[in-house]
Amino acid sequence: GGGGNTPCGLTWQSFRLGDLFEVLSSKKIYHANTIKIHDTQIENSYPYVVRAATNNGIKGFIVDDPTFTNEKNTLSFAQDTFTVFYQKQPYFTGNKVKVLKPKFVFKSPKILHFISAILQFILKPLTWGLGSTTESIAEFKFSLPLKPTANTQTIDDVDFNFMRTLINALMKQTIQGVAQYCSAKIQATKEVISQETPIQKDSLF
Repeated sequence: GGGGNTPCGLTWQSFRLGDLFEVLSSKKIYHANTIKIHDTQIENSYPYVVRAATNNGIKGFIVDDPTFTNEKNTLSFAQDTFTVFYQKQPYFTGNKVKVLKPKFVFKSPKILHFISAILQFILKPLTWGLGSTTESIAEFKFSLPLKPTANTQTIDDVDFNFMRTLINALMKQTIQGVAQYCSAKIQATKEVISQETPIQKDSLF
C-alpha cells in the first residue's frame, strides 16, 4: 500500500518496519532493583536503556560483561511506552526493550535520527500498556522518501541521502536559532546596562 504522496517534492512510500530492521530481543534483561546504576558514565560502563520517554531512554550507566551489550547504531524500541531512540553506543536494556537493527548499510547516525523521529510521531497515539510483540512491531508501517530515480519500492530505492541532508539542515537551523536567541539576550542585556544611571566615581568614596 501507500506511496505517491509528495511532501518536499519527493515520492514517499509505505514500508513495513520489518523491511528495514531486524527486530531483536535484548541480549540480557537487567532489572533496576538488582543492579548498581551510575548517574554518569564511568570507566567500563555502558548506557542502561529502559522504557523512559526522555534522555534517549537512558536511566544511567551500568558495569557488566560487555558481551551482553546490544550493538551500537541501532534503535531501542520500548514495547509498551512506544518510545524509539537512536543508540550511538553499545548498551544494556531493562525489561520490554527491543533492538531494531538496520537491514540497510549504516552510513550516518542522521538517517537513524530521521527514522526514529518518524516512528516516534506515528507511535505517539498508541497507549501505554497496549503491549507489542516482535511480530507486531515488524508489521508497523511508516512512509519514507524514495530516490527521484526509483522505479521500484524496495529498501534500495529509499532516499537515505535526503534524510541525512534534512537532519543536517534542521540541526543547523536549531544551532542558528540558539545563536540568534543568545545574541538577542546579550543585546537586551547591553541595552539594560546602558540605561542604568552611571555611578559617579567620586560617589563611591
